[in-house]
Amino acid sequence: MPASLVAAVSARCDELGPAGELLRAAAVLGTRLDIDLLAAVLHRPAVSVLDGAELAARRGLLAEDAGFFTFRHDLVRAALAAGTLPGRRALLHREAGRGLAGRSDVDPIQVAEHARLGGDLQLAARSLRAAALRAAERFDHVTAEALLDEAVRLGPGPDQWLARARARTRRGNYPAALRDVERAREAGAAALEVGAWAAYFDRRFDDAIRFAHDGEVSATDESVRIRCQIIGGRTRHAQGDLAGAERLLAASLRGAAGTDRVTASAWFGVLRAHQSRTAEAMALLSPAVTAYVGVEHTSATLHALLFTGHAHALAGHPEAALEAFARYSAEVERRHVPRFAGRGLNFSGWVLRNVGERRRGVDAHLEALAVTGADGTLELRVAALEDLAEDRIDAADADAAARYLRDADLACSGDLVFGWRLAMKSRLLHARLALLAGQAGVALELARGLAADAAGAGIPRFAAPAGLLAHRARHRLGLPVDLEEVERDLAAAQAAVALESWWWTGETAAELGVPAWLDRAADSVKHLAGHCGELADSLRGEADRRLAEWRVSAR
Repeated sequence: MPASLVAAVSARCDELGPAGELLRAAAVLGTRLDIDLLAAVLHRPAVSVLDGAELAARRGLLAEDAGFFTFRHDLVRAALAAGTLPGRRALLHREAGRGLAGRSDVDPIQVAEHARLGGDLQLAARSLRAAALRAAERFDHVTAEALLDEAVRLGPGPDQWLARARARTRRGNYPAALRDVERAREAGAAALEVGAWAAYFDRRFDDAIRFAHDGEVSATDESVRIRCQIIGGRTRHAQGDLAGAERLLAASLRGAAGTDRVTASAWFGVLRAHQSRTAEAMALLSPAVTAYVGVEHTSATLHALLFTGHAHALAGHPEAALEAFARYSAEVERRHVPRFAGRGLNFSGWVLRNVGERRRGVDAHLEALAVTGADGTLELRVAALEDLAEDRIDAADADAAARYLRDADLACSGDLVFGWRLAMKSRLLHARLALLAGQAGVALELARGLAADAAGAGIPRFAAPAGLLAHRARHRLGLPVDLEEVERDLAAAQAAVALESWWWTGETAAELGVPAWLDRAADSVKHLAGHCGELADSLRGEADRRLAEWRVSAR
């Protein structure tokens, strides 16, 4: 500023007496006067500060509007600020930052800026971390990470590193997140918990289990210990150790409280959905679906929505399933987490195909497959390819089915979330494809092995259909078939995967020549149609067509 201007403005300020000190402090802190803040910074009563502001307004230095005071000309404010010595400016900013930090309604960015200008870098870093959390709760993950970069620059330490590790995990930068976890090792179990999630999302399951176990053992904070149990159980479920997953998730649910309990319940519900324990699954998933807990619980919330839809489909409620998948997709968009994109769409395609909307279902699978070329995961790619293969088997197009299955099998490698489930579905599809191709011996071997493995793992959704395929293969080979055992598998299929059981029952009845089972298939269609909403007519039309074909075959 020109020295003459600074001197002239300073002289006018001096004419105000004690109010001049107020004006100089206000000029350093900003354009608009915060009476309460200035009172705290200057250690003066708020009424005295207000008197000084009113005097400055009468002298033409401030403007007053609806009880708020601002500098009439920014040049006046700038000249007064320029005339304040650096040490005093720093002191004023430091006091302002500390004064604002005690307010519940203040923008932490404002606190951070005053603290930085005042040299209180620890307060600046803490405030930037608080601002980053606010950005994350708005699902603005880019801004959150940028704020945490600045926080780390100003005040590096475990709290800043862990906060940035969480932000980097949300953005999918898992190696960088794990580097921050290593820097924050002195934070103990809290760092191990964050490391477990980063390793899990990076598909490094052994590392995730190690982080989670070490965190569980070393935690002195009970909530951290429980959260380490949750991620440990979740990773074991993803890896295929369902017994280990159930042990840890059940233990975490017993001890958890608040949002940790909602999270534990959600992950346990996903496990129960895979076990076709649908009523229990939906009860466990309900709190997360209802609560829509914050950004820290995004993964659990989204899985709760997705597997609520999955459980509804298994229970034979297509309309409710599609509604849950639509809510899931909308929430993925709202939370800006592209790695979750396409999953609800692909699940919707599965439901649509099973209620007579084959074309719409295939379109959904193809759209989901396209997502995997941008932001989707390898798991989604495998699932979409398997679903497309299933559609081609239903259409008796063995060559196209084989191509889709080949591509799915090539992609299904390494640590995949629920890779064990994708492998089971692949085995079921290979068995169906072998039966379609007239290779009954191959189909029997594949189906029998899958039925045993799925039953041993407690996954009736694959055990029962595989058992039905094995009976059909035995019949093709001229081997004896125990009809009572077939009856048990038909009932198990209805209980485990009601969405599909109608056509599993119809195909089995046609293959084995038992017309009475076609009545059971028709009853399944009737029950399913009652939960289809506007899709009921599509289901009835498709079912009538196939039932007519099966009745001819069953004679």
